[in-house]
Formats: sequence, structure tokens, C-alpha cells
Amino acid sequence: MKPQSCNGSINVAQPQLSRRGFLAGTASIALGMGALRAAPARAAEEDVVVLGWTSYITPEIVAIMKKAGVNVRGVPAATDQDMFTKVKAGGAGSYDIVFANCGFSPTYYKAGLIEALDIKEIPGWDQLWPVFREDTSFPYVVEPNKLMLFPNMWDTEGLIWNVEQFKPSEPFSWNALWDAKLPAGKVIMRDGPEDFLAISGLSLGVPRNEIYSMTGDKLQAAAQHLAKLKPFQIAPSDEVLMDALRTGKAFIGETSSLALAARLNRAAGKEVVKAVIPEEGSLGWIDGPMVVKGAKNRKGALKFIEVWNSPEIQTYLYATYGFPQCSKTATERTLAQGGDGAQQLLDRGADKPNAVQKLLFQGPPANPSEWTQAYVEVVGG
Repeated sequence: MKPQSCNGSINVAQPQLSRRGFLAGTASIALGMGALRAAPARAAEEDVVVLGWTSYITPEIVAIMKKAGVNVRGVPAATDQDMFTKVKAGGAGSYDIVFANCGFSPTYYKAGLIEALDIKEIPGWDQLWPVFREDTSFPYVVEPNKLMLFPNMWDTEGLIWNVEQFKPSEPFSWNALWDAKLPAGKVIMRDGPEDFLAISGLSLGVPRNEIYSMTGDKLQAAAQHLAKLKPFQIAPSDEVLMDALRTGKAFIGETSSLALAARLNRAAGKEVVKAVIPEEGSLGWIDGPMVVKGAKNRKGALKFIEVWNSPEIQTYLYATYGFPQCSKTATERTLAQGGDGAQQLLDRGADKPNAVQKLLFQGPPANPSEWTQAYVEVVGG
């Protein structure tokens, strides 16, 4: 889930499995500052102290870990920004594992807070789809099989439209949002201001690997281009997005997951919407655990990752959250079982995950305060 915005104003409510925080939160990452909270005391040396979203340190997960011989002490956090701040404050003395979205991994790594892991140290490493452990264009892949983050789950956003109300020209592009044939106010966006600016940059031809380093004139151009979409709708939930597209309140927009199109179409019994990854690529994420550099219980941290990649945890994660998995073994197991679970994976293209190579992985801008200022001043608060 994502932070919610309405009509260009910021709502900083943070759901549990938050994939993004609003821009202002990322400023503490860039500065290495913020409200540094006291680090937790270890209950025992054999504990594996895990900093993560509450969704990843549930009683069910802790119980599975305990059964496998891993004593987990979970420390909850709401956002990537919150976790970075805590690790920077406590570091190896307080945490063994920290979860992140992969776009944030380089921030940790450059700050010397995590290690790049030879994943062959983890039994079952080869269960991962090769693309997730070998593609050095991914921000967490230092070299094939040497990773800042052990890939867990992923998803992709995309361009979505009502097929009865509007048909963008091919090849499909984010520029369709700015099509002159669209009536005013018929564009709907799902995520947050930084995502809108990123999409605007992609539509202007900024390469994916340069989006989050946009600054100066290039950033201003993206903000001014985005302002031309006004008035655009901002959906506070996937349900609101789908209802707007289904009813024609919105004709086209950005979806938080390609799978929403298939879900809506099945409910309607016909094709109502279509969703694609545009030719410029799209936003997306891969998440997973990282080993804190100098972790007191590194052996336990590696065992935690091994168990995390096990059938019991992977089955729980998919049944509970429904996101595609980076484990080829887990994906094929779900597909073989058939039913709704398998169909949902197919809806997301999880059987052919090379689509992730078209993604801009969401992470902090190089200059968060400049992004915030550009959005507020040009697009409006």
C-alpha cells in the first residue's frame, strides 16, 4: 500500500506494508538526521533482532522462525525512512536484519550500514529466479550473486485505461496521460507526489536510471509538465481507482499494480480496462531482508534469511499478501496448485518475471527537499 494524497495535498497516513513514504520523510535519509530513537536492548545474544514492517514480524512468522531454531525479536517500523534512521542510530549493536525496498539499499550500503552478501552462503539461494540475483542494473545487485538485499517479493505499476472511454495510441507511453483528446479531470493517479514526478520525468524521456537524480531545470521541467495534468484525481485506495475507471469517472491513469486490471475485468465479466508497462518503463519495487554490517548475530541473520526463503514462510507470505515472489520454486509451487492463487500470479506476470527489467525501482531522490519544493511550488499543495 502507498501513502495517500488528495487533490495535490499531502496525507501522511502510513499503512503497515508501506511501499513509499512521502518526500518529506526522505529528507532525513539524505541528511542522516532526524529523530534518532534509542536502540533496543538485546534480550539474549542468540536473538536475531529484526527491524521491519509489522507485516514481516507477525506472530505467525515469529512462530515459524522459532520452530526452525531462530529466535526473532522484531522491532516494528512504518517506512523505509524510519528504518534507515533507526539503523543509523543503533547499527550493528542493535540490529542484525533490516528490511527495505531495494531502491533504498544503495543508501544503506553507501552509508556503511549493510553488507553485500554472497548469497551462496544461504542454503536454497538457487531457488531464486536468476534475474533477481544476476541483473547488475538492479540497485541492490553489486555483481551476480553478490547482493545488498535478499530478494523477497515484487510488483510493478503501470498505465491503465477504460477501453470503452479511451484508447491510447501505440506504442503505449506515459504521454497518453497528456493526450489532448482527454477531457479535463479524467486522469487518475494512485500513489504519491514523488511517483507523479517520476512518471512525468519518464514521459519527457529522462532515462530510468536518471529519474531520482533529477535536479535543477530537469526537475522543474518534470514538475511543470505534471502541472499540465491538473486537475487530476488522486485515488486514496485501489478500490477507489478501480471504481473510477469502471464507472468512467476517470478514463486513464496510473495503477499501483497491473493485476488490478485483470481483477476488475473478471468481476465485470468482460474487458473494462487494460493495463500495460509503457515503453519508457514503469515504477515498481522489490523488497527483502538485508544483513546489518557487523551484526552481532550474523550467523543467526543468515539462518533467518534461509528460513525466510523456506516453503513455510513463502507460502504464508503469498497467502497473506498476494504479491509475486522472487523465489522461482515458490512461484512454481503456487502455479502448480492452480486456482485463484495461481491466476493472480499469472495476472501479474509472475511466471515470466523478466518484466522487472523494465522497472524504475522506487527509492529516495538524490535531493528530497528540492523534489518537495518543486512539487509544492509548481504543482500545488
